[in-house]
Amino acid sequence: MSCVFCGESYSPEGQFRSGKFHCRSCGREWILEKRRNVRARPPEGPSLSNEVLLEFLSLFNTSPNLDDLLKNFTALAFRKLGQPGISVMVYEPRLDKILVKSYRNRKGGSLEKVAFRMEIRKGEDSGPLSQCVDTCKSVYYRFQEQKIKQFRQYGRLNGAVSALAVPIHLKKEVLGLISVDYEEDNPYQAEKDRYFLELIASQFAVTLKNRILFEVSQTQSRNFRNLHSAALKLSSLGFKYRTEIFRVILLSLTEFSENEIYAIIEKTNGKNGKNPLYEGHFLFKGHKALEIKLSQKLEGRWESLLEHKENVKLLESKEIPEWENLGFKASHIAILPVLHEEESDIWILLSKALNLHWSPEEIDVLNAFSIQAGISIQNFRLFHQSAEKERLDREIEIAKELQLSLLPRKMPEHPGYDFAGVMRAAIGVGGDYYDFITDPRNKETYICVGDVSGKGVPAGIVMATVRTVIHSLVRLSPAPWEIIETVNTYLYQNYFRDLLTPRFMSLTMIHWDRSGNRFRFSGGGQGHILVFRRSTNSIEEIPTEGIVLGIDSEISQFKNAGEFSLDPGDFFLMCTDGVWEASNFQGECFEMNRLEDCVLKNKDLSISILLEKILEEIKHFTGEKVQADDITLVGMSRHS
Repeated sequence: MSCVFCGESYSPEGQFRSGKFHCRSCGREWILEKRRNVRARPPEGPSLSNEVLLEFLSLFNTSPNLDDLLKNFTALAFRKLGQPGISVMVYEPRLDKILVKSYRNRKGGSLEKVAFRMEIRKGEDSGPLSQCVDTCKSVYYRFQEQKIKQFRQYGRLNGAVSALAVPIHLKKEVLGLISVDYEEDNPYQAEKDRYFLELIASQFAVTLKNRILFEVSQTQSRNFRNLHSAALKLSSLGFKYRTEIFRVILLSLTEFSENEIYAIIEKTNGKNGKNPLYEGHFLFKGHKALEIKLSQKLEGRWESLLEHKENVKLLESKEIPEWENLGFKASHIAILPVLHEEESDIWILLSKALNLHWSPEEIDVLNAFSIQAGISIQNFRLFHQSAEKERLDREIEIAKELQLSLLPRKMPEHPGYDFAGVMRAAIGVGGDYYDFITDPRNKETYICVGDVSGKGVPAGIVMATVRTVIHSLVRLSPAPWEIIETVNTYLYQNYFRDLLTPRFMSLTMIHWDRSGNRFRFSGGGQGHILVFRRSTNSIEEIPTEGIVLGIDSEISQFKNAGEFSLDPGDFFLMCTDGVWEASNFQGECFEMNRLEDCVLKNKDLSISILLEKILEEIKHFTGEKVQADDITLVGMSRHS
């Protein structure tokens, strides 16, 4: 009798350790059953020793994941077999394709790229790989005899004459193939390698199946957790802005599938279904960051999409001429229908490099996500139609809270001066802003008043960001015009140049050195500074000039700077256009003359009470008419 593992006759009868018998040659425990023949006998002159077999078997138990398993196996087979090329392919039944997953060759990276781009559709011209999968038997073939051009080209580039394909199968279920390239037409060597590879293929199949099942379960678990998270995001954000829905959909897609381009194509039907318009929303995965482009007008008829309104479809990019006309490189395209209604149709398009493919698990979760995306878009439309007023009311409350949170919590303190500021928010909230900013050393104070265009949360967000910019700038003690220019550049680059709804603002900045009585100022289209002169009992209007900020990248030609001082008993006021544009039911505006009359009438009151009196006067003038714009007043007085 012989040892089942190494084939050596055991004489004497091995070693007895820990209640077990072990072969003296290979050290493995004997299987103590009487056999007249070795369990599996190789052909004469095996090419690989049983020690190598054990090395392969050990590999199956140590590779931590699927990619490592395939890479480690390929590297070991390449090293031990000594042939010019070794590859491991995986058969994807749902895609009906045989894909190269791991590859090693003597010629390096360039040939590896060729191998990884190879994809064989099972059944194509009855190629040898398809035959191997169909019959679950090893196939030896010569490259030049093959009908498929890819095989002949690969053999020529690799300098290989023939190859052996060995199925990795589990109970006739083919999971993949092991492919070995030969420099010569050598069936005898292939037969010896076939015996060895078939011997380990069944164990390889068990490990491969377990790894695939484990990674599929892990992937599915991760994907559906992400799907649940994405559904929550879409549910919470789907009722706000149309473009934000598309932005969140695109960002969520990156959690499920690795692709080069993520796109949403929207077809809006014209009257009677004629003259449809196509719009694209794209996310590109660059080397450093994600790039999103929304609401891009598209040319063409996109007939390839119109054919797929219900089921997921996988195509080559060349089958969608409009896609290639956008300048994208050749790729695989997955089309996922999202929404099909009378008014519009929406699809998700994913672009993957030619050497990559979607797994069935990816397709399942992407299909589920596209359904959720469609529901969210429908919810947005329905909600927009039936609850627009409720949405706007809530937005107004948020904007009011945002505005109030950004206003100064307390006024500056100084033994010779008093400060005051007040804002009365309108029902249709705008973007008024005022501030008193004093440096930590109490040596200087910046006073500013601004008004952002538009209303609601968007205007409030712009106001909040501008406030942050100004607070960061004043630490450097710049001149007022320097702040004006910086705010202009920020607004132009972020809220005007690339947005469909641009944002701009007016702004007046005053800088006061607290050790003196000089007030330096610059303006950006905000209006006049009103200075009450106690000595003449009159109001001096100081124009700030300038241009509204954010509509031009360069405003140096509008530079303005000035200064004024306050004598004892003097004070100054600044306000936004909500003051003089406040109107009554007759259509009359409050105007500057009424403001000045109110100031003169209450000139002896403290600056804070004066501002309240102005608000009372405006309310008396407008009566019960709804306030249309924010009203903001800022003042500063010097003690008598």
